[in-house]
Amino acid sequence: MESINQLLEACTLPEKTQLVEFAKIKNPPSSKKLMLMKLFVNQPGLSDTEYSQKIYKKPEGPAYFQLKKRVKDEFEELFLLLKPTCIKKENQLHIECSELLLKSELILARGIRTEGSKLLERGLKMAIKNGFHDLVLTIYSIAARFGICEVLNNNDLPELEIAIKSHLQLLIKENYKNPEDQTESKNEHLKTMIRQLNYNRKSWLILDDINRSIQHKDYENALSQVNEAELDLNQNNESRTKDELLLTKTSILLAKREYTEVLEECIYSVNPSKFSIENKLRYSLNHWYALFHLNKIDEAQQILRNNLMKLDSDQDKKWRYLEAYIQFKQGNFKTALKEIHSCQKYLKNNSDYYLGSKMLEIMILFDQNDQDWLEYKIENFRKLISRYKCKKLIRIQLAFQVFSKLQKSLFKACLIDLVNDPILSDLQNEIEGLEWRPASSELIRYDSWISAKVNSQIS
Repeated sequence: MESINQLLEACTLPEKTQLVEFAKIKNPPSSKKLMLMKLFVNQPGLSDTEYSQKIYKKPEGPAYFQLKKRVKDEFEELFLLLKPTCIKKENQLHIECSELLLKSELILARGIRTEGSKLLERGLKMAIKNGFHDLVLTIYSIAARFGICEVLNNNDLPELEIAIKSHLQLLIKENYKNPEDQTESKNEHLKTMIRQLNYNRKSWLILDDINRSIQHKDYENALSQVNEAELDLNQNNESRTKDELLLTKTSILLAKREYTEVLEECIYSVNPSKFSIENKLRYSLNHWYALFHLNKIDEAQQILRNNLMKLDSDQDKKWRYLEAYIQFKQGNFKTALKEIHSCQKYLKNNSDYYLGSKMLEIMILFDQNDQDWLEYKIENFRKLISRYKCKKLIRIQLAFQVFSKLQKSLFKACLIDLVNDPILSDLQNEIEGLEWRPASSELIRYDSWISAKVNSQIS
């Protein structure tokens, strides 16, 4: 009871009244929890026996102490809604900055990206201005979890490391004096954290080596590293990075275009029930890619609708993009166009998917033989794609050039030789910089689709 009294003694009378009013919103008028909260505010200083008599008409028992615990938890929860006035200005500013971060996180969790980013940006400026380096690290963590790269991202990590290290060095100089006179820390929580950090450091070094091999497209070596790491984890009974390794393995197999092996891993080796939401999403997406590229369209559609769309509704526009490809593969051109148009304008911040949606649109119109609308869309796409100078988009830019020739060949077949077209050949042979990635926005290879159209014209 002392802890509840201490909480309430720290409040002014208006604040206590506020707490009760907040509690009235959360609890029905007849609830015992609300009754006890009112008693603590309006009749402080009574014994547990007296409070229990007023609520239960009998001395305190297990039910009363359970109720009192719930009352304490609710008071602490409602404390967040009160604005404390600190004697020390630094404490006040730190609380205000922390509130900004909490607000941004709550808003981002509801999928409101723009407003959440603004609050996070405000929090970052406030943290830097007042030297709250601990909160800067928190801001990076929030930005990373919600993919808000415009506030802080991985490119900022070297500078962030310098800032955090400098902050810790200052803390040590200011507060850790006469180390020879101090006994060893007995804080078990810190010891546990250090053990976890040592484990995480080892795990991330392994994963970093694997990712480096993947970046260099040395997939055989990456797969060998994963298998070796899995064996080491099994021998040492260390399972916390097993999920990460399994998902990395499916990504490698996907990059190698070994779709059947991806399915086997997803079905027989991976148990997604204990995954985090993020890992469930990665698992389901890799599973979807494998099914789609194996032409198991009905199963892919089930994964899309039952897993991906439910796991992360914030990525609804990307899921609509995948749905459009499914409809296109099934020959449902009108539905595919409808799906593309429903998501297109929302993909503008993602150049891969935005241009991919435009390319799919003209492919659909070509198959529909809607020549007037197709010519209009081709001209618009030509102007749009010329604005992009990014190296990673060179494949779609060249594919569009070949597509334009394909369109012209419908009317001037004798003047256009696409069978021996050097650009089409480069796309098919995947020369350096033109490699096709199965887990990209190019879900149907442009060169394969164009070649099929050329061959059908010849036959």
